[in-house]
Amino acid sequence: MQLSLAHARSVAPAGLQRPAVRARGRASVVVRAGLGEDLINKLTVAIKQSPLNAGKVALAVAQAGDYDQAATKAKVDQLIADNACMVFSWSGCPFCKKAKAVLDGTGARYLALELDEMGQEGKAIRAELARMTERSSVPQVFIGGKFVGGCNDGPGVATLQGNGELVPMLQAAGAL
Repeated sequence: MQLSLAHARSVAPAGLQRPAVRARGRASVVVRAGLGEDLINKLTVAIKQSPLNAGKVALAVAQAGDYDQAATKAKVDQLIADNACMVFSWSGCPFCKKAKAVLDGTGARYLALELDEMGQEGKAIRAELARMTERSSVPQVFIGGKFVGGCNDGPGVATLQGNGELVPMLQAAGAL
């Protein structure tokens, strides 16, 4: 399976645009974790610990159909290893948009892969992510190779920003 970067967005400070990947503009956004984010985080933890989660992961795998699991996992692992901040996203998802806005607000360099624009390949990547992280939702954000959740769950970039932990993580990973 050949990974297409046509559905990826690389965000970097001006002058540091990555080849073959479009750069996005940056808006200064401050997002604080509040009561809503805390509730979402608690619900996500409860669902992950319930039998419902296994069904969600199985559904993501079933939607992917037949694919080369080992090759797809190797590609996902390589994307995570090659990018200080890696975002697996869905182009129309409001939580994905918010997570990218939070990262944009920090000035972080990251690669966002829009899985819904990739057809079967995107479904296969989502299935492998579901197996790896035991969650089927997006966004799925990795900083310095470590899974940090989504927007405001797992703990998520908005929660990390609200707690003052996001920027130090991004700096340590080399994304800032």
